[in-house]
Amino acid sequence: MYLFLNVLCLLLLGSSISALPSQSLDDILLEKKADSTKVGYLAVYWKTSATGIFFALSTNDSPLGFTELKGGKPVIIPKVGTKVVRDVSIVPGGGKDANVIWRIIGTDLDIGSTTWDRAKRTGSRSIMTWESSDLVNWGSERLVEVEDKTAGMVWAPDAIWDPSSSKYFVHWASAFYDKGDTGHTGTGTPLYIRSALTSDFKTYESPSTYINKSPSDTLDMSFLRVDNSTLVRFLVGAGVKGPVAEVSRNGIAGPWTRPSGSISAQYEGPYPFWDNRVDGKAYLLCDLVGGAAGLRAWSSTDPLSGKFTSASSAITYMRHGSVLPVTQAQYNALKAL
Repeated sequence: MYLFLNVLCLLLLGSSISALPSQSLDDILLEKKADSTKVGYLAVYWKTSATGIFFALSTNDSPLGFTELKGGKPVIIPKVGTKVVRDVSIVPGGGKDANVIWRIIGTDLDIGSTTWDRAKRTGSRSIMTWESSDLVNWGSERLVEVEDKTAGMVWAPDAIWDPSSSKYFVHWASAFYDKGDTGHTGTGTPLYIRSALTSDFKTYESPSTYINKSPSDTLDMSFLRVDNSTLVRFLVGAGVKGPVAEVSRNGIAGPWTRPSGSISAQYEGPYPFWDNRVDGKAYLLCDLVGGAAGLRAWSSTDPLSGKFTSASSAITYMRHGSVLPVTQAQYNALKAL
């Protein structure tokens, strides 16, 4: 999400990037195999002209054929912060939280009441958070500040369970200003990817800079886990137009390699997810930059190659969001919303 756009696109970026030959999924043992316990997918997203969080469902027969729930009405309406949320991500529980708790996190920003310049300089430094034990009922709404007053904002948060620390690795984009520039009127830094660990999304360890590609901005990062040590990350920026993919075989810390170029120069806000039926097949949702915004999907049977091909026309009502595989019981409960 950035500048004059509300966006969902994909770029795989990382620290310590080098161009290396791509490696096939056949080279490693996938943790994410096809899952016969899952019957479909839950999409969680926001809309350009609305303030809440929306849900849609698709089936294994048509993974990208989403149908809106609640007749297109929001499932969650924010009551904290700016009372407008965007760039939403649903985070499944890890460790003892697995299959017990899910969280939705998002950007606290009402762009209708400000400008992109002001939002970058004096925006919210907090992450909006909700929790659920059944995917249907959502509560524990809170706004958690994760950056100090030198940060101009916190945008596009997302998270992944990190087995090496047994905590959640939470990341977002922020720009910073000199300590003496309390009004943030001067020149700030480019957007960095920042990160912090948490066990409960209530308290966070001290944040640090995960990716700094100065003088370029870096934002909109998301992860696709292949196994405990192998990941693909997608992000936007770092001097490249459109989302790119990067690969690590040594966990979140990397090093990261970039096997291919940009997936599409006109998109951002990337979010990847695995196919429930086909081993090794993944989808990537991205948000179109510009006035005719909306999500579009790409697919790959070899995500480690960084190469994705177009898989759908635009899903125009969806903006920068995320997807979760669901069981039959979860699907039935969600469909009844």
